[in-house]
Amino acid sequence: MIKSNPVKALLKQGKPVFGTWITLCPHPRIIKIFAACGFDFVIIEMEHTDFNLQTVANLVMLAREAGLVPVVRPPGTIKPHDLSRPLDAGAQGLLLPAIETEDQIRKIIRLIKYHPMGCRPMNLKGPHTDYHQGKPQQIISHLNENTLTVVMIETQKGIENLDAICKVKGVDAVMVGPDDLSQDLGVPGEMSHLKLTEAIDRIISIARANRVACGLSCHSLEQVKARIAAGCTWLPYSNDTAMVLNTAREVVPELMKIGGRTR
Repeated sequence: MIKSNPVKALLKQGKPVFGTWITLCPHPRIIKIFAACGFDFVIIEMEHTDFNLQTVANLVMLAREAGLVPVVRPPGTIKPHDLSRPLDAGAQGLLLPAIETEDQIRKIIRLIKYHPMGCRPMNLKGPHTDYHQGKPQQIISHLNENTLTVVMIETQKGIENLDAICKVKGVDAVMVGPDDLSQDLGVPGEMSHLKLTEAIDRIISIARANRVACGLSCHSLEQVKARIAAGCTWLPYSNDTAMVLNTAREVVPELMKIGGRTR
């Protein structure tokens, strides 16, 4: 049987889903570690990493087998095969950067969905079908239903058009990209600036009004609690880089102190 997408099912039920990002470590053991921790999904980053498609494909296929839903963020400049190739490799969802207009997302949906929703190139013997031998219509229907589409809102233009974006069939969730959004708002990196916090609240409000799942990355349990209280259900938590860096930064000064050293 072709694997279903439990993350998409949970979002439809209004339940929160928790995952993390792979931005640093392309080793397959990172997948096993995150699966053992109990995450629902992993986002494999291609926009801000040097991961090539073969690396991503290996991570995606292992994630499927480990029970993690693999979501790929393609490179920023999206071309048709930047979308279809990760999906053919087995990705069960795409995180689409810098979505700004209804027309833009409609075109993307056509590229990532099979007939009758779109015109995704047909290849029905691969990791994305778990090499299942079935009727083509049943396979493409299953894949259309189980492929998760998350749009990232990272600009003021995206916010202005978000209501129309949310109404496009095939959009499953909205994710705030706070870093790029802060830059577009003229307050780069100021995560607590009123302009940014108000913009985030507006994004969440529009998505919820359209009954579309929404959220953004969290970096503490307090943030998770606050986002869930605000109605967010799409909740990536931290990433592999931050987990390593934050742990080391916290412990190394204490090691030095215990050892009677100063730096």
